[in-house]
Amino acid sequence: MKRYLILCPLLALAAGCPITQRQDTPVPELRLTAERAESKYWLYVPSYYDAKNSWPMVVTLHGTHGWDSSGAQVKEWKYLAEQKGFIVAAPDLKSVQGILPVNEALWYHDLATDERSILAVIEDTSSKYNVDSARILLTGFSAGGYPLYDTGLRHPELFSMLIARNCNSSIKVFERIDICDSAREMPIVVFWGKGDLQEVHRQSWQAVRWLGEKGFTKLEWKKLAGGHLRRPETAYSYWGRLLPKLFRE
Repeated sequence: MKRYLILCPLLALAAGCPITQRQDTPVPELRLTAERAESKYWLYVPSYYDAKNSWPMVVTLHGTHGWDSSGAQVKEWKYLAEQKGFIVAAPDLKSVQGILPVNEALWYHDLATDERSILAVIEDTSSKYNVDSARILLTGFSAGGYPLYDTGLRHPELFSMLIARNCNSSIKVFERIDICDSAREMPIVVFWGKGDLQEVHRQSWQAVRWLGEKGFTKLEWKKLAGGHLRRPETAYSYWGRLLPKLFRE
């Protein structure tokens, strides 16, 4: 029993707090498959969707298996999407291991698989709904930082912004990416909690330093009160502030 009491706070930090965002949306989230990559994902489309208008989209990347999931990600974002008017897609991922050691070769393979999945989900959603290709946010939570940086920095033409929420990062992943000038112009926000695990602090700072050294001109970072929290509202506030015409009021 004593061991359980010691481990629980650590597991709570690793998992992030339970989803506290409202769930009473008028329509449910959808479970879909992007056939090109055989990738499963969750999708939320606001109840008042109208194909005559183009819609912003958030692609949100979940954390470590067993502590987070694509289903949890779509649930934490869907009420905000309903209120503010954007589509949310949450793909299933393979490379999101932020706790246990990984086989490096297999991990790089999983990152490449996740890249294909993320791109396929955007393509599949855009084929079904009127997505504004100039207004797509890519955001990750916790170990979702690995595919966030790997895919986002490789495809700056697809994303209006990258937002890392209490994210893991890896210098080895960064060094495998061929950074182009358009990537350096992409807005990137990195934030994490002051009470988070030391490894999250270290890897968040690592990402900030690396991006700064590589000449990213629109990089912001901030330490926030609290621990390993999901904070979709904070991500939304950055997106909305930087791109004030993005959302309908």
